[in-house]
Amino acid sequence: MKLRYVKTLREVRRLQQLYAAPAFEQFRGLSATFRTDPEVIAAILPPPLEPADEPIASAGVSWIGRSNTLQPFGAGGLNVRCRYEGIVGDYPVTMPMSTDSAVVFGRELYGEPKKVADIRVRRDGDEITGTIERYGVAYIEIRGRVAGRLRAGESRETSRFYFKFMPAPDGRGFDNDPVLVRVRHTGRTRLVERLEGELLLRESPHDPVADIPVRELLGLTYSEGDTYTHGEILTRVPGESFLPYMFGKIDDLELLAEETAG
Repeated sequence: MKLRYVKTLREVRRLQQLYAAPAFEQFRGLSATFRTDPEVIAAILPPPLEPADEPIASAGVSWIGRSNTLQPFGAGGLNVRCRYEGIVGDYPVTMPMSTDSAVVFGRELYGEPKKVADIRVRRDGDEITGTIERYGVAYIEIRGRVAGRLRAGESRETSRFYFKFMPAPDGRGFDNDPVLVRVRHTGRTRLVERLEGELLLRESPHDPVADIPVRELLGLTYSEGDTYTHGEILTRVPGESFLPYMFGKIDDLELLAEETAG
């Protein structure tokens, strides 16, 4: 008897190939880079991650048109610059996605801090806007007007760091110590445009991006292209040191309970 919940060895091998080399193509999106407070970055980074030389953060809103693993979906996030043993990369504080499939894929594979959100990228001539909305709040918004074109082509390799873990079944701590995951990003751009505009990080109790202040906007861009990812485990992290950060990728459970009781 063949049950679709149980895969054959051949099916398992094909799925493992997809997990090993995800491809996210035909993306179009906005990115904003900004300077924030060094003490904020130092406080938000779980050990063993450390702040980079400058207190740089970034936000993005994108739409991915084709993938070898998922249907088209919206993606976004807020990242802070950091380092681990000489490797400079970004630590994503939050990574909203527009579909549950996109949330599940990245959370289970890499430990990405994903939530379902309403994500939109709109272009009207030279005016471009990207928004991420949850609970009726557009808590991340990037909007700008095209001011010039930049060089496109092969993208330099970049790194992102995630903590992959599962809460213990009894609700206290973890079922095993978290692992620090590095995901390498490569790809290419076909179009890159410089924008003049603004980044708005609005107050939201479940997505408190407003806690990371925008002190100086360093650049806004709109780009189109493809990106590819590959993950690896760097080290295992003592659970006790990660406890203060483990609830950062979920909504405020106490507030949700209060809203339900009210």
